[in-house]
Amino acid sequence: MNKKTKTVIVTDKINGKAIILAGGKGTRLWPLSREDHPKQFVEFKDGLSLFQLTIERLLPCFSPKDIFIVSHESYKFTVLNQIQLLPGVKNAIKNLLKENIILEPVPKNTLPAIMLSLKYIESRTILNENELICVLPSDHIIEPVNDFEKCIRQAETLTEQDKIIVFGVKPTFPKEGYGYILLKRKFGAGYLVDTFVEKPSIQKAKLLIKKGGLWNSGIFCFNKKTFLGELAACSPSSYKYYQYTYDEFCRNFENIVADSIDYGIMQKTKNAALIKFNLKWSDLGSWDSYLQFYTNGKGNFTIGDAEFFDSKNCFAYSDNRLVCFLGVNDVMAIDAADSLLIVKRGCSDNVKELVSAINKKGLQHTKTGSTVYRPWGYYTVLHEQDNYKVKEIGVYPQKTLSLQKHKYRSEHWNVVEGKIDIYIGNTKKQIQKNESVFVPQNAKHRIHNPTDKIAKVIEVQIGSYVGEDDIVRYTTYK
Repeated sequence: MNKKTKTVIVTDKINGKAIILAGGKGTRLWPLSREDHPKQFVEFKDGLSLFQLTIERLLPCFSPKDIFIVSHESYKFTVLNQIQLLPGVKNAIKNLLKENIILEPVPKNTLPAIMLSLKYIESRTILNENELICVLPSDHIIEPVNDFEKCIRQAETLTEQDKIIVFGVKPTFPKEGYGYILLKRKFGAGYLVDTFVEKPSIQKAKLLIKKGGLWNSGIFCFNKKTFLGELAACSPSSYKYYQYTYDEFCRNFENIVADSIDYGIMQKTKNAALIKFNLKWSDLGSWDSYLQFYTNGKGNFTIGDAEFFDSKNCFAYSDNRLVCFLGVNDVMAIDAADSLLIVKRGCSDNVKELVSAINKKGLQHTKTGSTVYRPWGYYTVLHEQDNYKVKEIGVYPQKTLSLQKHKYRSEHWNVVEGKIDIYIGNTKKQIQKNESVFVPQNAKHRIHNPTDKIAKVIEVQIGSYVGEDDIVRYTTYK
């Protein structure tokens, strides 16, 4: 008689949960980063955003069902769409990621966001007290990915000894916007932490570096038991809310004090340990750190078209214009469609104050750009006059715009990439690249992308009024 054999599924995934923090605004990377489309969602490398690169970095390490994304309600559809547009990722994996989106009722910084994530996970599955939990921002760039995974596995061995693990990076220059960590002694695969110093002055940062201080990467690993124990000890006013059910916790979320895990726990705990990040890391928190990551602070560097004449250590970012430098050193030029930033190297941390000053004047340049993102995709205004407007419209896979009409304008659509289904009145027509269709004034219409790739349309509006509020909607988007 043949013996029944038990099937064993072998996996090299980490047994734990990963939480991606994706709710920040990233004002120091203006004018690319805007309030409605912050830096983690901006395309930075190989056509991918930092958020998408973060997911790609985690997928080899964690099962997709164990990767959770916490963001703000206003970024919900951006998160969904960026997951959908991940290249080379199966739809089944994308669907698992979409099911794990957690939305903050209000932004409250990293500590409440982590608490919300844990409550959410507990409400959906069993969260073992000793299971690894990795918390990481969505706006970092880390290379190579294989070395990142090795560091996470090293951290796992220390969480088993009831430590909260932070990852330290060897500083390449003194920077006052970072947190610094001084070490005690070797401890297993890492080190015990002596002191956290959050955002010191340049002078103090230099002293910390001389003492062997490391940058705080902002990535943490711990288990539930240790985190809750430290939360109770270090931040009891926040911990009391953790006793609520998930629904009660959400209802009371706005009452929790806004705090970071750095200030709320890490500067107070006696149970911190560190793993060294012996890899290439940057939080791209400013244009200076962006340039430092790619050039090590030396030489000219460009993304887009630029020419450098008798100029040193300059940086250009431009999507569609040639940027030329002549006889200048240490200058950065970041060119967006509606704004141009010229900043001296070493001063880009002050962009945050510049953004605040622009906001006080009531200008919208920090809030939205020429590209506006919608649940179904985006549109970019290419040109506009009183009686006509030209747009590029991008419709994400399987998305549908609302059924609508316009009182004051007609529209002409020309497909330049992919194909779309057009509904005009009672007729349906499919058009593809190099084909066009006319939409008369006052005709009900909608666009649907039936494919798994983005479709792009050039829309020409002509009429007595071409404002965005000339829309009568009959159904919503899908």
